[in-house]
Amino acid sequence: MDKQIMVSVVCNVYNHEKYLPQALDGFVAQKTNFPFEVLVHDDASTDSSAEIIREYEKQYPHIIKPIYQSENQYSKGIRITPIYQFPRIQGKYVAICEGDDCWTDPLKLQKQFDFMEANPDYSLCACSTKWQNLKTGVVENRGRTNNDIDLTLEDLIMNRRDRFFQTASVFIKADVFMQMPAWRSKFPVGDLPLAILAGLNGKVHMLADQMCIYHYYAENSWTICKDNDDARSRIAARMIEGYNALNEATDYQYNDIITKRIKVSKYTHALMTHDLKTLLSDELRDIYQSRSLVFRLSDVVRCKFPKIYNSLLKPLARKVKSQHVD
Repeated sequence: MDKQIMVSVVCNVYNHEKYLPQALDGFVAQKTNFPFEVLVHDDASTDSSAEIIREYEKQYPHIIKPIYQSENQYSKGIRITPIYQFPRIQGKYVAICEGDDCWTDPLKLQKQFDFMEANPDYSLCACSTKWQNLKTGVVENRGRTNNDIDLTLEDLIMNRRDRFFQTASVFIKADVFMQMPAWRSKFPVGDLPLAILAGLNGKVHMLADQMCIYHYYAENSWTICKDNDDARSRIAARMIEGYNALNEATDYQYNDIITKRIKVSKYTHALMTHDLKTLLSDELRDIYQSRSLVFRLSDVVRCKFPKIYNSLLKPLARKVKSQHVD
């Protein structure tokens, strides 16, 4: 009799041919004492992604379990993971890795599985992650913690670990992963509400081991498609909507934290819409004052002279943020 699948890996793919072999290699290299499956969903890629998946499916039919769409589902407004991935999950736990990210440690699943099995009061276990800027090729040491740590619900709501806690590092209880409260769908992103959901259902842990690479500025990725002020202002508006829905759904138990986080999104919205009056308003003054002098000046320039900011200051700001390299 076949052993029960213990971990289901969810991997959504769209035009990831440049990065997909690295992701699939990371999956099949995993060394575990339990069976796991990789649920690949190709959303009618127009490059060679489907052909690459088929090659791995032939070699590892007991691991790689794909769906090949003939028409792109995302463009129709269909939510890929709940509709196509949830029904296929067999594991007690779910790990996530998009087709343009990858795992670098063959013991990743085993380490996270062992932690979760030994600590049933935890709903999610993440790990340290390297960031790679695909525009420059630079590998940044931003996504890490020096020691194993627990993340509080306040950490998750405030998104304090956004440079640490990446989707490719997530290892979560399947019954938590598949919960779809209405507030979750209000957010414009999937990873943040998932982390908050985990925090509402148990403890959240992060291993110091650096076992993933998060690729940003990959072709067709979120970081490329949303890398402009208009898109980011819309995202900020939907973040406010998501947090308001979360606040209502939790009967305002975390109102102080959520209100504080909403102000951050309001600040981002004002910045992206070049609304200097709102940026400097009494409501957002504490956020403005908490930023360094350099960033305060940068924010004012961004609002008053967006073209100058985008051509001169934005590239410089990114360079500064990328200084933590291996």
